[in-house]
Formats: sequence, C-alpha cells, structure tokens
Amino acid sequence: MQTSTSAASPGLRERKKQRTRQAIIEAALGLYQERGYEGVTVAEIARRADVAPRTFFGYFESKEDVFLGPGDDHLERVIRAIRERQRGVPILTAVRRELLRRDQPRREAAGSTRPHLAELLRQPAVQNRLRERWNRWEDELATVIAADVGAAPRDPEPRVIAALVTAAIRIASESAAARESGREAVAARVFELIASGLANYGGSA
Repeated sequence: MQTSTSAASPGLRERKKQRTRQAIIEAALGLYQERGYEGVTVAEIARRADVAPRTFFGYFESKEDVFLGPGDDHLERVIRAIRERQRGVPILTAVRRELLRRDQPRREAAGSTRPHLAELLRQPAVQNRLRERWNRWEDELATVIAADVGAAPRDPEPRVIAALVTAAIRIASESAAARESGREAVAARVFELIASGLANYGGSA
C-alpha cells in the first residue's frame, strides 16, 4: 500500500500545480477584464489567486507571460521533434512537421479567453517580452542543434538554422495575430521559401 501511495504522489502534486497555475491565469484574466492591462499587477494577481507573490514567480517569470500563454511549450515541442526524429531526416523537415500540426486545445476553464495577441502587442512591455522570448529561444535551439549534429559551439550553421526556425514561428504568430492568415498557413509558406532556397528570391525571372 505504501508503494501505491508513493507512486500516486507525483500525479497528485502535478494536479495541484495545474490547479495553482490555472488559478493564477484565471485571476489575471479577471483583473484584465475589469481594469485593462495597465491595471493588472503581480501583487493583485497573487492576492486574487490566493497565493504568495513568490508562488506566482514559480509559475511565470512576468505578468506578460501570463497573458502571452505557454510559449515555452511550443519550444519544447520543437526541441523534442529535433531530438526524436529518425536519423537521416533533416532538422528543418522535422521542425516543419511539428509546427504545421494544429495546437493542442488549451487546458483552461470554459469561458476563459486570453486577450488576442494583436491587442496585447499594443503594450510596449509585451513587445519587449516577446523579443526576449525570441532571442532566448534562438539561443536554446542553436545549442540543441549543435549538440545534435556534433557541431562546435561557435559553428555558424546551427545558429542559422535556429534563426530560421525562430523566424518561422515569430512570423507565423504575428501574421495570425494581425488576422492576415492562419498560423499553419503562414508557417507552411515560410518553410516552402526556406526549402526552395533563398539565393534567387527577389531576382528577375
């Protein structure tokens, strides 16, 4: 019996963490609807979620991250696609397949709606936070790619691939935010351009 209880403990802890994370998100969204973005503070979010401010920072690095959503989940999916692809499959092929998959439904309560990215991008703090994310993701991807192919840390190829992948994610997200097109459609166009080669882009026919 003791073994069964111990085995169940990680699942119970994970569910508790998910409930706490969800309470923080719900508190932030409620405050946003009442006060707008500028009226929301980490202290107020923590108070409404009934957690300590330090608990908030155990789940999110900043207020902006609550509203931007689980972007790191996408990065983890891309890294997993690189690491788990069959040998002989090019990195960009594996990443393209992953990015063109439709996102899994968010595990949020019914009726919970994050502000649209286009709305959030009116806030300079959100724009700055997104740039920080892109830069960090590019660095992490470059490190993963270099390790995967056995390249030296300063070799340019892993950084070029990482920059292309990060750009594809960013452009697709921004186009979807501007409601110009769906994320998957834009990502497909970006990878088609990469695959066809950039040397002749913009040249005369």
